[in-house]
Amino acid sequence: MKKFVFTLESLKRYQDQVLETEKGKLSELRGELNRLEAELEDILEELARLNRELVALYEKGTTPLEISVHKRYISAKQQELHMKRHQILMKEREIEAQLQVVVDATREVSKLEKLEEHQIEEYRALEQKENELFIEEFVSNSDWRKANGN
Repeated sequence: MKKFVFTLESLKRYQDQVLETEKGKLSELRGELNRLEAELEDILEELARLNRELVALYEKGTTPLEISVHKRYISAKQQELHMKRHQILMKEREIEAQLQVVVDATREVSKLEKLEEHQIEEYRALEQKENELFIEEFVSNSDWRKANGN
């Protein structure tokens, strides 16, 4: 009997490549999210530092201009914080969408793997049947030879 060959092997290889590509994109998006979250953390730390500095300026007694400049800088950092949070939200949505793409690609690969398993089972059943027929024929020929004195 000839060697087993999955009839949809090329499609399965293609789907495997698609899955790996989509997993790579998901990994890249998660890396970008981690970078954005680290930047958010830096902004939060800087805002905390700026607020401590502002309190120190109030305590030491400084000019209204210096306080105004400091408050504007804090306000700009708060805007940056708001924008960074929005970027994180958008990146999380992007990750959710990509995760669904990965899940769909995984399902496709899984379907093909199940089909391959089914074809292997059919192949093995046919191989078993072929072996049984060979054995029956061998035994039958052996019995015939004994009966005919060969």
